[in-house]
Amino acid sequence: MGTPYFRPYSKVNLFFSRRMKKLIPLLFLSCSLAFLSQSCQPSAKLIDEEEDPAFGKGRSLLKVGKEDEALDQFLSITRRIVQCPKSHLECGRLLLTLEARKDPIAAIYHFRRFLLLSPDSRESSKVRQLIVSAEREIIRKLPGEPYGGYLDALALKEENEKLRRQVADLKARLGVPLNAQDTSETPSVPIPATPVLAAPISASPEPEPVQPSLRTYEVRAGDSLYGISRKIYGDSSHIERIFQANRDVMSSKNSLRVGQTLRIPPIPRNP
Repeated sequence: MGTPYFRPYSKVNLFFSRRMKKLIPLLFLSCSLAFLSQSCQPSAKLIDEEEDPAFGKGRSLLKVGKEDEALDQFLSITRRIVQCPKSHLECGRLLLTLEARKDPIAAIYHFRRFLLLSPDSRESSKVRQLIVSAEREIIRKLPGEPYGGYLDALALKEENEKLRRQVADLKARLGVPLNAQDTSETPSVPIPATPVLAAPISASPEPEPVQPSLRTYEVRAGDSLYGISRKIYGDSSHIERIFQANRDVMSSKNSLRVGQTLRIPPIPRNP
């Protein structure tokens, strides 16, 4: 009795389960199409950061000197709006200058976001210089100052950037193209190298041959074998001859002593 009673319910249940299996994919497809149709509709206008109330409030707080509160306003904009280069720039500046909330690492992040969102801005060169200043601040806080030389290099880089901006501003005022070379510099005149002149050859007649009685020489202050050879023989080609004749009292050619007596060998005559 029980089985026939539940048989009709089972058939109905089976009928609806089969129908649902066919309907579920259709329902899923219709929902997907509805979602895509909504997403393909023209989206609302992107929010401009300057239209955000927090931006105007932040600027107003800056004018009255409330930089700490202004920083909170600009930070709130960076959390809600993707395209907000001006807010990132203000955050970077404040995080670099506020003593109570100074964070050079976070400042570099906001500066880089500004450069990414607004690469062609006139502020780009100044922002890059601010990044250098933030890097110097990070290094300065390291214990022991291990990168003192690097700080000096960064200082030079900062000074070069400043001078480059000043030159660019001056050229813009004068109407000179930025890529024009500066012709005000005095052209460098090559300085001719001073010729090395050989020692003048004495025009005096050749010294007379060494007399047999001149067999010794007493070393004086400032003497050298070179000078003694020129003084005795008239040229400096007999240094080795004098040295070999005095090997017993000289350890080297430069071991002369004032008051030392040297033997002067005669020049062998050609037959």
